[in-house]
Amino acid sequence: MGLIKADLIMARQGIEQYRSHNIKQIKNLTAYHLQQAVEKLIKIQIYQSGKAFDSKELYVHNLVRLINYADQLDFDIDIPHFIREAAVMITDWEASGRYDVHFSVRITSLETYYDKIGSWFQDVWKKGIR
Repeated sequence: MGLIKADLIMARQGIEQYRSHNIKQIKNLTAYHLQQAVEKLIKIQIYQSGKAFDSKELYVHNLVRLINYADQLDFDIDIPHFIREAAVMITDWEASGRYDVHFSVRITSLETYYDKIGSWFQDVWKKGIR
């Protein structure tokens, strides 16, 4: 959970820096850190589920694939509806946020996802996932 918290801190700082300095690349890297937080929130729940899993299935950044795999494991994974609905878009943030010079995402979208992902992090924490 510490790595997830670090990604959320980096995202928050990215939002603040973009608001202060209007540097597009900071906004793009913020998207990357939000994607990483989502990816890790799914993976940590799989690790802590007590279910047998194939580690190779977790060596991906594709959130749709991770969600489908977690669902196949058939345990009570907490993945909010908004994440399931936006999984394709958020998956794209992993590489595009770092490498695509034409990538652009609205700061208001990042702020919205930061708030929602932060709330999800708290929910998972309250369930005792560490």
